[in-house]
Amino acid sequence: MSGRIKTIGEVLNEAALMLRDYCENKEEDYKKIALMMLSQILNMEKTEVILNKGLPVEQDKYEKIVNAISKYLQDYPLQYCTNKAFFMGLELYVDENVLIPRFDTEVLVEVAIEIFKGRKNLYFLDIGTGSGCIAVALCKFLDCKVFAVDISERALEVARKNAKLNGVENRISFVRSNLFEDIPKNLRFDAIISNPPYISDEEIFELDPRVLKEPHIALFSKEDGLWFFREIANKAKLYLKDGGYIIFEVGFSQAEKVKEILKKNGYKNISSRRDLNNVERCIFAING
Repeated sequence: MSGRIKTIGEVLNEAALMLRDYCENKEEDYKKIALMMLSQILNMEKTEVILNKGLPVEQDKYEKIVNAISKYLQDYPLQYCTNKAFFMGLELYVDENVLIPRFDTEVLVEVAIEIFKGRKNLYFLDIGTGSGCIAVALCKFLDCKVFAVDISERALEVARKNAKLNGVENRISFVRSNLFEDIPKNLRFDAIISNPPYISDEEIFELDPRVLKEPHIALFSKEDGLWFFREIANKAKLYLKDGGYIIFEVGFSQAEKVKEILKKNGYKNISSRRDLNNVERCIFAING
């Protein structure tokens, strides 16, 4: 893929050919992947790409497509190749410093919207903000401000970029903190929301190679994947308003264990919400 300026159609065909063998070995549709790459990098709808095959591809965009394919052939997730992800209908920037936002996590935001819809001047804490997807979505759909923390400064750089990209940078405070360590002790929140690392070390051998390209600090947890739930549930009560909520994303088969952790820590009205795959994905409760 080099030489003269090429048209969208030519680049699309070349991209598909470069991806074909790799994708067929993984039983993926190489034409679909190629179209998706061009769509995202050229900032066009997929139908626009197909209908405008005669248009030239600018050199900088062309180079991005070449680099995206090169990364994809090295088992990088598509989102890292194009630096784009979508969450609650919002476009986000992502790179290897943050976990890729997933549809499963949207359940947390949907629960928060259901609980707090119509209320004003809300204040939320987002622990392990990563790309900032939860904090940004909360600000887009609710009247709130968010205190968002992460242990990774590089992740916070991505989160700040996403807040600005979506026009909510003035409503989110991004702070580097290991859980609650650097959160001012006088702050009280209407809800503490977290999608913490919850994959156990033993599960590493079951993961897709692309998942392993994501930051391990955002994936893995000791104590059978439950360590962060115990830590957050225990200390969150010091930062929650009376009647405030704790809202967790949990892994497959972890729901009952996390409910028990919340019960032991004195939370009330412990409830759950299932994701699109009918997995109990979100556990939430009231600070009693």
